Amino acid sequence: MPGLGYLRIIRPLNCVMTAVAVLIGGLLVAELGALVFAEKIYIAMAATFLIAGAGNAINDYVDLESDRINKPKRPIPSGQIGKRWALLFSILLFLVGVFLAGFINWLAFGIAVFNSLLLIAYSLSFQNKLLLGNISISYLVGSGFLFGGIALGNLFLPLLLMLLAFFANLSREIVKDLEDIEGDRKSFLKRIAAGIKKSIAERFGFTGGGVELKYGRKKLKMVAGFSLLLAIAISPLPYMLGILGLSYLIILIPTDLIFLISALFLTKVGSRKGFHRISKMIKLGMLLGLIAFIVGALV
Repeated sequence: MPGLGYLRIIRPLNCVMTAVAVLIGGLLVAELGALVFAEKIYIAMAATFLIAGAGNAINDYVDLESDRINKPKRPIPSGQIGKRWALLFSILLFLVGVFLAGFINWLAFGIAVFNSLLLIAYSLSFQNKLLLGNISISYLVGSGFLFGGIALGNLFLPLLLMLLAFFANLSREIVKDLEDIEGDRKSFLKRIAAGIKKSIAERFGFTGGGVELKYGRKKLKMVAGFSLLLAIAISPLPYMLGILGLSYLIILIPTDLIFLISALFLTKVGSRKGFHRISKMIKLGMLLGLIAFIVGALV
């Protein structure tokens, strides 16, 4: 069914999660009752849903050759959608999403355009670049919260949540790369042996001893740990500035403890299993941090 293919290619669950981030950003700056009748928050959620879906579609378009091997059941390699139609569908979603953002305000329109261009750049180039790809994804994850605040004309608290999400997610993205690096190295070597030019080569460099990660593990672990410490440093600001109350602080304490323990473990861990465990811990901390913001805004 071609229609199902168009739904699958946008990864609707991911798009819904992005739209929910916008809703949470709005919740931080408006009373729940007022938020229900805030037309602009729904436009912002729809615009974000469409732009996120367009980003997923363009990513599948660009990754077709690798998906033929790694994910043959995806809509394009499985034949549910033609490659050209997938590209046109993605462009249409980008245009409609940006068009909708124009009904919110000029700042929302500008961010929608920037995020659309970043999603395209990520698919074309950034996804195979360590750190740059991680930074791009982490910004995009956090920008949903900011977009919700922009829709309702208040930036400060959503910006703090965006920064918290950015630094925590950046750390987790790096840890996930470290977890997967051995598999990526083997894949890289196999692709060289097969003579495939387009690969994850930008992650690696050649040395006298073979293939090594361009950025050493120690440096990547330091960046990941420092990102968590920045998240911890930013997290108390809503309480210290009197924006969120004691309920926020109570939930924030275990959040920051998890981030701190994760940062400490990063200095010692070196195995795939260890990195996987830390990634799960950071994810739990991010979830608790999000709950802290929501509870703090409602209570």
